[in-house]
Amino acid sequence: MKTANPKAYRNYFRQRTANQWHKIEAEAGIPGAIRPFLAGNWKMNMIPRSGVALTARILDICRDIKDVDIGLAPPFTGLSTLADYIKPDFLRTEYGLGRNVFLLAQDTFFESKGAFTGEISPEMLAAIGVDRVIIGHSDRRANLGKYYGFGSSVARRLTGGFLSSQLKKLKEKDGADAQVIAALEHLSAKGNQDILAGLARFLEEELRERAGESDEAIQLKIRAALAQGLQVILCCGENREARDANETFNLLDRQLRMALEVVSPRAVSEMIIAYEPVWAIGEGAKPATLEQISEVHDFIRNLIMDLYGEQIASSIRILYGGNVKPDNIVDIMNIAGVDGALVGGASLKANDFASIIRFGLNT
Repeated sequence: MKTANPKAYRNYFRQRTANQWHKIEAEAGIPGAIRPFLAGNWKMNMIPRSGVALTARILDICRDIKDVDIGLAPPFTGLSTLADYIKPDFLRTEYGLGRNVFLLAQDTFFESKGAFTGEISPEMLAAIGVDRVIIGHSDRRANLGKYYGFGSSVARRLTGGFLSSQLKKLKEKDGADAQVIAALEHLSAKGNQDILAGLARFLEEELRERAGESDEAIQLKIRAALAQGLQVILCCGENREARDANETFNLLDRQLRMALEVVSPRAVSEMIIAYEPVWAIGEGAKPATLEQISEVHDFIRNLIMDLYGEQIASSIRILYGGNVKPDNIVDIMNIAGVDGALVGGASLKANDFASIIRFGLNT
């Protein structure tokens, strides 16, 4: 659903009257005015050289655009190369841009060093010039779970043959748990094979769904990132099952309260929150309706008000992510609670992402 001739808010103040949030247009550069944040998450795309070429095309189309903040999130392998390219002095002389282009990391780990093969610490990101880090993206909370194989490995153990062999080994051990032995004897009995097969299928699906990052892990990552001076883009959002069961607000409440438990009022004022419904992301998915986006952003902003007060709630930037395109960005930005977008596939196309950055401009 589109609004008629929607307003393009490129700089604004926000106020709350009659229990509703409103945008009040402001001139660019006025102290305290909110600048939209348009972030491109490239996910697992672009080798470093291609990422620089894409960035150059985007910024060339967006010359002299200083009234929005632009975020670029390449894969880890492209961070250092892109950091060298988007140095502020170069951007100012080459593209007429101010200090409004930011380097984003797609994830981080919560330890500073150690035997964590494949992980990247906040300290490492800060050292190469990363400004912000995305934490809790739906790809990491949920979507990657189906590739990790936890469910399949458990299901393979819930067979009569496997349980019988384990039962034999346990009985040969001194001090084996009697309750475990009794459970294995029951499950491996011939009369319970249908129950065993059903339990295997249930656990395989359940564990695959839960193989992504937990709320507790996301909280640890936020704490570690803030300790290294990195600003955070905290993602939250519900899957299709939660949406259909009317559990969206309960799930968001849990995600955000756990994540923000370790964040001070001073730190949270610099954070960005991104609402990205899992069901609206990906090839062929439909974006959330304007009404759905509005009600969720109001819920998030009111939760921030409960936790930190109205002043912070009115100024913290909350983005929408989920099939954002050039043809819907103005409608999305017309919503009082929306302060920008976390863009996936469209950010890999220079013309599309530049059009999103330039939303509301005639040329």
